[in-house]
Amino acid sequence: MLRVLHSIHFPVSARSFVKPVVDYLNQSGIATELWVENHSKHSTVIQQLNVPKRLVASDLVFNPIEFIRRLSNYRRQLRVANPDILHTHQTRASLIPLLAAYLEKIPIRVYQNHGLPYLGYRGPLRWLLRSLEIINIRLATHVLLVSRSNLSAARKDRLLSANQGAVIANGSAVGIDLAEYELSSFSGHRKKQAKKKFGVAEAPFVLAYVGRPVRRKGFHLLLKAWEKSGLGLQNCFLLIAGCTANECEAALGHPVVGVKGLGYLTNLSKFYAACDAVTLPSEHEGFPYSLLEGAAAAKPLIGTDIPGIRCAIQPNQTGLLVPVNDELALANAISQLASDPVLRSRLGQNARKRVEQEFAREIVLTSLQDFYYKDLGCCPQAEPILRMGHLSHL
Repeated sequence: MLRVLHSIHFPVSARSFVKPVVDYLNQSGIATELWVENHSKHSTVIQQLNVPKRLVASDLVFNPIEFIRRLSNYRRQLRVANPDILHTHQTRASLIPLLAAYLEKIPIRVYQNHGLPYLGYRGPLRWLLRSLEIINIRLATHVLLVSRSNLSAARKDRLLSANQGAVIANGSAVGIDLAEYELSSFSGHRKKQAKKKFGVAEAPFVLAYVGRPVRRKGFHLLLKAWEKSGLGLQNCFLLIAGCTANECEAALGHPVVGVKGLGYLTNLSKFYAACDAVTLPSEHEGFPYSLLEGAAAAKPLIGTDIPGIRCAIQPNQTGLLVPVNDELALANAISQLASDPVLRSRLGQNARKRVEQEFAREIVLTSLQDFYYKDLGCCPQAEPILRMGHLSHL
């Protein structure tokens, strides 16, 4: 019986992007286990990972002694589990698992890239991150990317040959569970309630951003573009999930009118309900879930014309694309949606339809199952959900 391991370091990412895959593969008769790091502050999230799992450190560290310790432990754990397939996720958390699997002669090693971080950097760090991608790819027997535009970029930059790499279905890590995005939750009375909850009940336009307060995610650019638009002076608001009010103020050294930093939100449903559009002016992305979730909530999108976002937004159909690092173009796009509710409605409805047709979770998972059957040679078993090992702690 074939055994599969899915490895990712961060528990929150594991819950969002990998647990649904592990669940589905087990239900399909492919015995699969999740390996994730033991983060004490995310113990509640780890408990929610109610699939066969093992706690193993895999994130890349630059201390050579700690690197060797993690690599040695990962090799020991592999010898105990004895898998046929190792499926790793994300760039920096894949080197140790892939190297350990290569040394232990695991026959099938799948590297799933969730984005090409080097695209967002310049200089030595860009070279270092690109080199890490090359090593991961060479250690793997199969390479998956989460968007076709990232696949094209990897081939253009000669990380992959013309016949290397694949994208599952139409892209994204695991699609969207539409059961969690009933349209009635994002309009009408629910929208009014959500706007009241976040203190924007009377706002004629609310823009949403989900992410960390870092430049490469377009955070500083967005604040400047919002300020340039002047919409804050018209009682419009920019709601930011993932950043505190202090972080928003510190980014530009002064408060920006209409910007509300909400900090970390465990549930984004009301957040999306309160907004009229979702934006992500990032410098690099794999397949951004904030835009995919915004589309599922029937919201128009604004993003930069880069790999990843280019696949999440169909220009002038589901949203607006702007050049990367173009403050004026971003401000104009925001103002365009703010002033045109008919356009917002059309783009939002199109975005929702596209999610239903291309990114519904069952579409992505069925395609992933086909990849396991046809490309990796897996066969369904008579008794699914086989546990391959006990829960162990590092």
